[in-house]
Order: sequence, then C-alpha cells, then structure tokens
Amino acid sequence: MIRVTNLMINNNLVHTLNRQQGLMQNTEQQLATGSKIQLPSDDPVGAANQMLLRSRMNELEQYQRNINEAKDRLNLMDGQLDRVGEIFQRMRYLTVQAANGTNSGFELKEAIAKEINQHLHALVDIANTKDSTGRSLFGGSVIERDPFLPIYTHLMSQGIDQGNAMTGVQYQGDNHILTREIERHEQMAISIPGHRIFWGTNTSIASNKDSFNWVSLGDQSFSIDGVTIDVSAGDSLNDIIDKINTAPLEVRASKGSQNEIILTTKTPHMIWLEDLKGGTVLQDLGLIDGSNPEPPNNFSPTATLSGLSIFDVAIMLRDDLIKGDIRLIGGRDLEALDMALENILRYRAEIGARVNRLEQHEKRLTWDKTYTTELLAKNESVDPVESIMHLKWLETVYQYALRVGAGLIKPTLMDYLR
Repeated sequence: MIRVTNLMINNNLVHTLNRQQGLMQNTEQQLATGSKIQLPSDDPVGAANQMLLRSRMNELEQYQRNINEAKDRLNLMDGQLDRVGEIFQRMRYLTVQAANGTNSGFELKEAIAKEINQHLHALVDIANTKDSTGRSLFGGSVIERDPFLPIYTHLMSQGIDQGNAMTGVQYQGDNHILTREIERHEQMAISIPGHRIFWGTNTSIASNKDSFNWVSLGDQSFSIDGVTIDVSAGDSLNDIIDKINTAPLEVRASKGSQNEIILTTKTPHMIWLEDLKGGTVLQDLGLIDGSNPEPPNNFSPTATLSGLSIFDVAIMLRDDLIKGDIRLIGGRDLEALDMALENILRYRAEIGARVNRLEQHEKRLTWDKTYTTELLAKNESVDPVESIMHLKWLETVYQYALRVGAGLIKPTLMDYLR
C-alpha cells in the first residue's frame, strides 16, 4: 500500500496545473499563428506532409516563373519573325515589280536594289536582337558577341562604284537550344538557333574526296546537327552513310560518282558538323577543315557547299537587280524568297505551338497550385471555432483544478495554532 503524503499531493497538483497551462498556451499559439503544427513532435505525420506540400508549392511557383519567362521570350521571338515576314513580303512585291517586263528601266531596278539593301540591314539587326537579360534571341547560348556578323566588301558594278556593301553574313552563335523546366522532368525549348531559323534554302555539302578505300581505324564518333553518331573500327564509307540515314536527322547522306560523301538537308538550315572525342571521321572524309575543326563555318575549303541564308537571298536579289538580270530576278531570286519565307512561317508556327502548350500547362499549374493550397490548409490550419471552444474548455478545467487542489491541501500547523 502506497503512503500518500502532503508533499506528493502538492507535487501532483503543481504538475497537473503546469500541464494544463501548457495545453492552454499551445492552443493560444495555434490560434495566434493559424497553424496547428508548431513543432514536428506535435504531429510527426502532419509535419512530414507539411514539408512535402510546402516543397511542392515552392516548385509550382518556380515553374510559374519559368513559364512566364518562356512565354515572354517566345512571344518576343514571334514578334521579331513577324517583322522578318513583313520585310520578305515587301521584298517579294518589289521582286515581282522588277521582274515585270513593263518596268524594265535601270533607274527603277537601282532604286529597288537600294531598298532591298536597307531591308538586308534590317534583317541583320533583327537577327541580332537581344532579350531583356541581354542574351541574343537567335544565338543559342552565345552571349559575348552578336550571333550574326555582316561582312563588307568594296564593290564595283557596271563601272559604278557601289562603295562598301554587305556581301555576306556569318553565323557566330552555336546550336544549343535553351530550355526551361515547366514541370518535373519536363523541359520546354525556348530558343531556336539562328543557323536554322534564318536559313533560306536547303544546304548541300560534297566532300570532293575519293573515300572508296577509307576505313575507320578505331572506335570514334562525330555529330551532325547535335546528334551523335558512333563509328566502330572497320566501318567503311557505306557504313557511315547508312548510320547517318538511319539517325534522327533532317540530313540525308549519299555517295557521289567519285566516291565522295554528300550531305543534303531535308529542311533549310546550315549543317552543323563536328568530330567528337578526338575523332577525325569528318576530317578524313573531307567535310570539315582540320585546321579549323570547331563549328560553325568549319567546312573544308575543298568541299563544295551550296545553300543560302535569308541574308544571302537578299544579297543575291540586290546584286541581280544592280545587274538588271530580269530572268534571274523573276526566276531564281523569286523562288529563293518564297523558300526563305516558307521557312520563317514554319518556325513561327512552331513557336505558336509552344506558346499554346505553355498556356495550357499554365492552366493545369494553376489548378494544381489551388489543390495543393487546399491540402496544405487542411493539413496545418486550425479551425478557429473548434480551437476557441477547446481553449474555453481548458480554462474551465484549469479553474476547476485550482478549486479542487485548494480543498485537497491539508491545513498546516499554523492553521491549527490560529
């Protein structure tokens, strides 16, 4: 049998009162903060869910920022391409006018050539457009320089000094495509490299090197348009051609009459060639320059290259107008203009599809954020009415404990002496 002393009763009462005060303090803190989880020990499972839900909320907010950035960049690109389309429509109108036999005066063609030259400069300015962060829209990941470098040459035409004229535009960007994460493991491309979007006609490169007896001496690899192609020891030219044609590329390979390799694009763009990991396949086949192996503009000087950028199309049209060659203006030049405009419209459609996808994903993201907010509220938020009722009940119990404790504590010796 346990002997109950006054000290035990006193300690028990103090413990009970302290515990009751702690419960009241915890309830008051929940009401003040609006959260029923102050410490992980309050609700370990709820605390774990709270961390997961808050982490998800942070993710969704970051994805929202990424989507806004992607939409801004894509809309800016679309706006610039719209300007390019307007310029090409104007150049096409002028080309048809110049090719008309009734408008065969030299002065008219010279005036049109001057306007075409101004449009050419405008196209270069558009191609070098930068976004709000100072990054080029069409230069891939290159930020330290403009992606398109105009080349000027002093020209004389029909005995007339034309001065310094733009005779070419060299691409200085890279083939990297910028992306933004819009959901877990889901990336959205927010750029199109300039060597694709500003190209006017299909490209073809013929090596002019007899590779009938060529055999790879070891395992190596190369890339075309960013797609890696692995080469095994003993592979011949035919093996290389087969691997290129079965790769996911917009380029087709063939063998010429002199056993040279020929690459031709299926859609207008500048072919991006690069030997990888110390390999020399493309150099050995005569496609890229061994002294300048890094793309772009690394084609072998012995190779035959054809294909026009939209700048080359404008330059060709301007020069034919200066020469007054109606046949070329109404034939080759007009056809090149139409091909370049078609390529621009194709990429505008692609950009529009990406924006539509972002808008649809944004709606899904908004719903997901609302649903996660509701789950978070259910997991951690207090019910004010229920908490106030609980607090009042704790206060009543506390007051009752005080009254009961006062009756249980026995009088001391001084009480008897009184």
